[in-house]
Amino acid sequence: MGLKQFVADFFDLQSKGNTNEAPQWGDTRPYAGSMELDNGTLKDMYRNNGIARKLVAKPAEDMTRNGWRIVIPDDQDKQAEYQKALDNLHLSTALSQEFIYSRLFGDGYASIGLQETRSTDLATPVDPGNIKNVAFINAFSPENVEDYQINDDPTSLKYGQESNITVTPTQTGDMNASVPPKQKIDKSRYFHQTFGRLEGDDYGNSIINTCYDPLKIIDSAQYSVGKIFYELTLKVFKSDEVTDMSNKERIDLIHAMSAAMTTEGVTAISTQEDMTKIGTPLAGVSDIIDFAWQALAASSNIPKSVLTGQEAGTLTGAQYDVINYYDQIKSQQQNELKPQIMQIVRYLMYATDVADGTEDPDSFAWDIEFNPLWDSDDETNSKVLLNNVQAATAAISAGIMDPDEAKTMLAGQKGSVKSALHDSLDTPTKDEIKHYQDILDKIHSGK
Repeated sequence: MGLKQFVADFFDLQSKGNTNEAPQWGDTRPYAGSMELDNGTLKDMYRNNGIARKLVAKPAEDMTRNGWRIVIPDDQDKQAEYQKALDNLHLSTALSQEFIYSRLFGDGYASIGLQETRSTDLATPVDPGNIKNVAFINAFSPENVEDYQINDDPTSLKYGQESNITVTPTQTGDMNASVPPKQKIDKSRYFHQTFGRLEGDDYGNSIINTCYDPLKIIDSAQYSVGKIFYELTLKVFKSDEVTDMSNKERIDLIHAMSAAMTTEGVTAISTQEDMTKIGTPLAGVSDIIDFAWQALAASSNIPKSVLTGQEAGTLTGAQYDVINYYDQIKSQQQNELKPQIMQIVRYLMYATDVADGTEDPDSFAWDIEFNPLWDSDDETNSKVLLNNVQAATAAISAGIMDPDEAKTMLAGQKGSVKSALHDSLDTPTKDEIKHYQDILDKIHSGK
């Protein structure tokens, strides 16, 4: 029977491997040793440590939370058909899980299940003329990936690109079924998202490895604050009779007094005895905890307010760190998530059983648009509207623009602290434009 490690404080007491220094932290100078956690430890931390889970899952969930839509400007009916086919694949769940695996293990994968007219081997590149439909998108971790082939020739046009992976399934899910054999999968049949991988690395790196030291600081802070709460106050009873008591009598006295000392407790003592309460000084504790959160936020590129559970997608005007976070998420949507969605859509367009049948994706205009990641709160929207109306009023009074031009300006600035994050879904409606026009008319008439 193996031994199970028990840690009472910190994730590991000898964190830096130098026992000559302070045992709770150790020498902070680098030493020759690997700090990477194995997959089992990473999974345990993801399951059991809420902050580690937030580091891994939050950006992936934000990337997919509000969804996306296919836009075909010249054919709304065709757009609706392909949107329905996309929705049936439940991509938000599958692609979110792929990016979670990427941040947790350093690598995340998603297989593309195709219904084909002629059955082909998974090691064969996809033939667009052989696709009937896209059956599923399944995310999976690198634990079942045995090997992959990647081009490491910097003079090649395909430098850094994979050609295939080999997966080793362990079970089919059926009773008494044989173990599935190894399977090579061509790059056109799966997605691979990597995190923290550098040239020469075999695999990516977990965000938990990157943020391990700040996580230890937070863990120690939680432990220490818990001890402070447990020992927040100490009651001291002074009596000459205690000197002559046996150990058992002292223990019985302490237990009896502890049981009686509640928030409404009353004690009766003689004039020669004294009862005092000593509180734990809390000055500076909040500053230390703030430092711990700042270190974690800096390491993870996730603001403290997001880590601690601010309402998703609602911001005040001054939260520029959170706005920058959503800018980063939008960039990841465009650079990492959108190419995967577009590849799936291309397969749907090639498919014979989707919409009107096989179509060339390059023969007409289409695109993928993401829904807005966030909106400002009502108070901030009101302040922005007031400032814009005042600016429009001043411009009209100075003869710089007429009311129609001011109306157009206000319609373009509607309800946005950072309009760059808004897309075509934010085009003002006729009612909203009329509302702004009424405001301008009242201002212009002096009423």
